[in-house]
Amino acid sequence: MAVSNKWMISAIAYYLDFFTAPLFVFLALFISPFHLGQMLAGLLVWSLLEYSLHRFLFHSLYRREHWTHHVDVLAYIGVSSWKISSVYSGLLLFASFAGLTSAFAGLVLGYFTYISLHYVMHRPRHWAYRFIPRLVANHDLHHRKGVEKNFGVSSPLWDHLFRTYSRVEMSNTSE
Repeated sequence: MAVSNKWMISAIAYYLDFFTAPLFVFLALFISPFHLGQMLAGLLVWSLLEYSLHRFLFHSLYRREHWTHHVDVLAYIGVSSWKISSVYSGLLLFASFAGLTSAFAGLVLGYFTYISLHYVMHRPRHWAYRFIPRLVANHDLHHRKGVEKNFGVSSPLWDHLFRTYSRVEMSNTSE
């Protein structure tokens, strides 16, 4: 499959999410009382969104653009932080009026966890890489050509529920 440069972004647009996502989480927690149940629900919603976007958009509608990431895992490919921050601004406004700021914080915390784990998964020299061998193995299998499995990056939960999980055999020395 041919690659596409459509989703290529600048380094600033790529890395800015690592600053803005925690900022949105802290802002949401600052403006309203904290509700643990809401935050956990937000994390769960994010994990389903992550799985769904990856499986149904990135591997169908935006397959060519996403394939570019599979070909060059270190390229700055994704949705610009400016667009994501705009969406999060609107969602935070809605969440504050609806009394769901902790759910919003959970959702954005889930996104931050996703981008952080995904970043580390493709950088074996990163200090945190050794702490996520099972997630790395799942994601590596996903990146193999022709393997349409393991769409969850930060969690295999929805892959198990929707039967798209493929177990990777790992030696005892790598776990």
